[in-house]
Amino acid sequence: MKEKSRFQRELERHASKQIIVTILTGCFFFCIAMAATSMLEQKIRQERHLDAITATFLEIWDSSKGFLMSEENSELLLACVQSSTEENRNSLKYQMGKYNLEAQVDIHLLVMDQNGAVMYESFPEDEMNLHRLEFNRAAAQNAKVWEKELYSTVYFLDGDTSEYVLIRPLYEKDEFVGSAAVYLEASDWNLHFQKYQYDAILTNTRSDVIYCSNHRFLEGYALNKYQDNGGGHFRSFGDSRYLTDSRFLESQGVYLYSFIYTPGTHTLLMIGVAVIVGLGLVWAGMFFHLMHAMAAKTSRSVGQLIGEIRTIRKEDPHHRVKIDTGDELEEIAEQINKMMASINELNQKNLDLVNVNNRMEIQNLQAQINPHFIYNTLDNIRYLIVQDAAKADELIERFTHILRYSINNTKSRTCLQEDMEYIEDYLIIQKTRFGKKFSYSVEIEEDCWPVIIPKLLLQPLIENSLKYGFRKKASISVWIRGYTEGQYLILEVKDNGPGQPQSILETLRSILNSGKINIAHNGLQNINRRIFLEYGHDSGLLLDSREGEEFTVTMRLWIGEGNHV
Repeated sequence: MKEKSRFQRELERHASKQIIVTILTGCFFFCIAMAATSMLEQKIRQERHLDAITATFLEIWDSSKGFLMSEENSELLLACVQSSTEENRNSLKYQMGKYNLEAQVDIHLLVMDQNGAVMYESFPEDEMNLHRLEFNRAAAQNAKVWEKELYSTVYFLDGDTSEYVLIRPLYEKDEFVGSAAVYLEASDWNLHFQKYQYDAILTNTRSDVIYCSNHRFLEGYALNKYQDNGGGHFRSFGDSRYLTDSRFLESQGVYLYSFIYTPGTHTLLMIGVAVIVGLGLVWAGMFFHLMHAMAAKTSRSVGQLIGEIRTIRKEDPHHRVKIDTGDELEEIAEQINKMMASINELNQKNLDLVNVNNRMEIQNLQAQINPHFIYNTLDNIRYLIVQDAAKADELIERFTHILRYSINNTKSRTCLQEDMEYIEDYLIIQKTRFGKKFSYSVEIEEDCWPVIIPKLLLQPLIENSLKYGFRKKASISVWIRGYTEGQYLILEVKDNGPGQPQSILETLRSILNSGKINIAHNGLQNINRRIFLEYGHDSGLLLDSREGEEFTVTMRLWIGEGNHV
């Protein structure tokens, strides 16, 4: 067997190290990525679950609180405490029935005077027992000394359900005269929380359970109690393991617990690792075989090239390299032969490449038109078809003109007069969309009309005025001006939007002339770059603004001695 060259031995040794390190690193990071992705996915699901049950609870809380605290109901409650007449009781019964028709969770109402006597109650006869009365009297006394406008607690007698209670102490001229308590139907909570995929527990600060979707979670605790024991993110109940997390609503004094069923993954992890290791060994065998074959071929090609170069250096300076290896080294030999003769050609190619890149960049910049205009216009047309067919027909015609104009790749530049016709269509469409909230004015001198400009050059600036203006103001006006100044065409777009503070204005100005792409403000930066590539000299954008009053973008386009006319 022919002895391997030093180059081939070094190539194989270096490649072997790289293959082993690459495979081991890939296996390690693949395992880490699998575990991290699984944990991240579970965390995201849990946060979404907590967000969902938080939103549901707060909606129910706010609704129940609104019933107790409304001005109309406050007067009825005080009137009932002071005089429990049939009229007062019927009024409360009507208000409660009206509320329960639309409420997510039905309520029962229990009104007591300052001595604990029942002035009004809406419970069925079998639920209005001595235990509830004594509980309510004690809770009303707690509400009396509570520093907040509502006192909350949990009523539990037996079974699997509890009732969340909100109690409002009633005062007449700063004197405690009684209390009003709403009891939220326990069964109604299930209708809202069981629509979510995962389990949940709600408790107050005393660990009393307001709601529990799975009563297995309460095993081992006192009756109707649950408390997080700080056992980590995973908890086991019987043979089931759950990923748990909690959130505390301080204003309401409520803990929300989320439980996501997460079976053990040790077996799956071991199988995954074994599969990865097996694949790694197979890949290693394939790579080593391929490496030896490639190293031998490359070594032969390098040997031929070195022999040819030695002939040029020692024997014949005019010798032309001739090798037939069928790989990249053959191309190298050809390029060595052509190097000196192709310098001028290469320079010309480089110049052509710069021009091609500039044209490609201009085309890319022209393509960056906001697609939301299309969506919004189609929505407007859809509504106008029903309300005003003639206006819809006009809007369709103008929209079609804009689309044909913008997607016509055969014509990238046009005169300002033609471009403004389509800008006018764009403005009328936006006027139709925003109505009286949007107005505009166009003042362009006649000597500007023949100037050749890129298509729809002003459209992104007008779009910016509307986009950022309506964020902080109810109505926006846009003024468009055009005039010549020496060898420059000046185009100005001004709006009366919120403007920018001086610090941000300076940042925007620095971004315009920066070679680094700024994602947050790439719209203005792209337009500035587009103008520079097209017109050169000191053409570009100028920005000016007064915070809270206006924002102005001025374009300077160098047109020379009629070169762009």
